[in-house]
Amino acid sequence: MSHQNPKATKTQLLRKIHQQRLDLGAEKRAWYLATSRYDRGWNTVLSLRKYLIAGSSILALYNISHPSRMIRWTKRVLGILGTIKLLRSTLQSR
Repeated sequence: MSHQNPKATKTQLLRKIHQQRLDLGAEKRAWYLATSRYDRGWNTVLSLRKYLIAGSSILALYNISHPSRMIRWTKRVLGILGTIKLLRSTLQSR
């Protein structure tokens, strides 16, 4: 135990708490800056939710009557996404 008087201990603890609050505020701002891009993207997805639900319902009804087209388009989309991923990784490695 320290041999300081209680008033000095209290002052020291209050300073420490104040510094921790300042550090926490700075880290909060840094966190918001780091995640703001993802937050905007998520909000965009949420704002388009009703259109995505309607579109997926229409697509499901269409795919029930034309299953082979769905398989063909799925393969095409996966091929395009693979090509994009390959191009990105190739261009980023330079």
